[in-house]
Amino acid sequence: MIRKNRLTFIRKKVILFLIKDKIMRNTLKIAQQIDLIPHGLDVRTMAGVMAEYSSEDLHSHTHHQVLRIRSGVALLVDENRRQPMFGPLTAVIPAGLAHRSVVLGQSVSFKSIYLKKDLLPGLKQEIRLFFISPLNSALFDRLKIWGVQDLSRNLNRECLDLFLKALPEDMEKQANLVRLPEAGTPLARNAAEFVEKNYFRPLSMDDFAKALPYSGRHLSRRFKEDMRITLFEYLRLYRILMASLALCGPARAITEIALDCGYESLSSFYRDFNMIYGAPPKSFKETFSQKQ
Repeated sequence: MIRKNRLTFIRKKVILFLIKDKIMRNTLKIAQQIDLIPHGLDVRTMAGVMAEYSSEDLHSHTHHQVLRIRSGVALLVDENRRQPMFGPLTAVIPAGLAHRSVVLGQSVSFKSIYLKKDLLPGLKQEIRLFFISPLNSALFDRLKIWGVQDLSRNLNRECLDLFLKALPEDMEKQANLVRLPEAGTPLARNAAEFVEKNYFRPLSMDDFAKALPYSGRHLSRRFKEDMRITLFEYLRLYRILMASLALCGPARAITEIALDCGYESLSSFYRDFNMIYGAPPKSFKETFSQKQ
């Protein structure tokens, strides 16, 4: 018997564009630029509840953003993919990169440091997730900079200089988590949303065809054209993503997690998990527990 899914998930709203797919793709690439830094300030820290600062549309910043999640789980979304973000991870989001965040489950609290571009030069235009060192974690937590005068207080300047010196080395410790492709068409988006609402139960092509106004053949072809993976490959990725998040949470049996994520066979769960992460669930959990 399939257990009722315990992983609460808040989905993003489906955006309906009554225009051609090509025009819709171009529309998604137009992102609002948000400047959170007062004029003349090179660095600023910000903390709070993510839902209060998130937007449903892609946006960018004039400064680089170094982000850490203090509690909860979020997805970082850019034009091409979605990546999970939680406790032991740190993210660097380059200035000018269109992105947004999606809160998963309960409230997500965060802290960010915004940096003038020349303080962290040479960044690729991609969101990078990595494991931060204990030293830089302590420095990150200590920094509190709201105005120009704050740099000269409470050793903020010294802590910032040391943080920036160590950050490039930390950024090489990339976290290889599941990355979900971002849908670019209404059809693929609706199919992906159906997966995200129903991944915890057995799904067949008939289930998709009944829920969406397309034949199975048409849906499969159009989904793969947009997402570059098949519908059932996306289902597998999403199930393993949710399982990996559960493994990093409160202690639960691996069998229970596998059932809650839609697996009826424990051997299939282990096979898929090993294929995607290159390690069994227990080793994955131990690795991430050590980073926290």
